[in-house]
Amino acid sequence: MDAIEDITLDLERCNKVIKENNYLEIIIAIEELQDKYKDKIKNISENSNNVVWNYSIKDLKNIKNYLIDYEEKLILEKKLESIHEKISNIKVYLKNNKIKNEDVLIEMINHIEEVNKENLTLDEKYEKLKVYFEYIKSFNRYIATYILELIALVIK
Repeated sequence: MDAIEDITLDLERCNKVIKENNYLEIIIAIEELQDKYKDKIKNISENSNNVVWNYSIKDLKNIKNYLIDYEEKLILEKKLESIHEKISNIKVYLKNNKIKNEDVLIEMINHIEEVNKENLTLDEKYEKLKVYFEYIKSFNRYIATYILELIALVIK
């Protein structure tokens, strides 16, 4: 199971325990989650209540928020890794194969990479990149698929 799936399960558990509001389950969940993530999430073990019998549902809600933030961070890292991998793969492909309009393709890839690095909303990124849907027609299926996948990663 990857880390994101693991966090998703832990978030589901938090929601369940919060909903049930069973004090013993709250304590167990807090202790287990603190032990599990203490080396990964900075604030998770910095609990205002350092004694188990002082734990409250508020402490579990705080841990849940830390988990949400951590999950979002991991998702972003995975997305950036996928984008970098796609760009690297297409550049290797271009290096090894003769492609018509290669200069246009390289310019597209560089622009997509720049747009990805900009601090824009996903809608703004889409607006800047949708122009490439027309250009994709001029490339073979393999390259067109790579460009579409790269744009999809950037805008989601």
